[in-house]
Amino acid sequence: MKLIILALVLVSLVSCAARPSSIQPAAVSKIPYVNMSCSNLEMQMTQELSKLESLTGEQLSARNWDIALTILFIAPGLGALTGDSEDEIAQSKGRMIVMADEYSTRCSVQE
Repeated sequence: MKLIILALVLVSLVSCAARPSSIQPAAVSKIPYVNMSCSNLEMQMTQELSKLESLTGEQLSARNWDIALTILFIAPGLGALTGDSEDEIAQSKGRMIVMADEYSTRCSVQE
């Protein structure tokens, strides 16, 4: 019986919301940023970083709820009710990479 419970807990933990640090960046087009002024690009990066930090907090909360619900109710998949921000984090990370690349290519030389 203990083995079955342990197996259920392990399966459900694997299906929990991902850690924000393990979410890979999504591929994002650089086209919207190519003609953006350096000051605008810098402002967009600051806003995106703030958004990413907020999404990271939401993802950590969703992960914690998933784990807590699994432990309390021993019901794999129940944590799916909490939702997560995995897609949004991947997109945000992708935008940050593209903007940082564009900024370092065009703008850091001007300073």
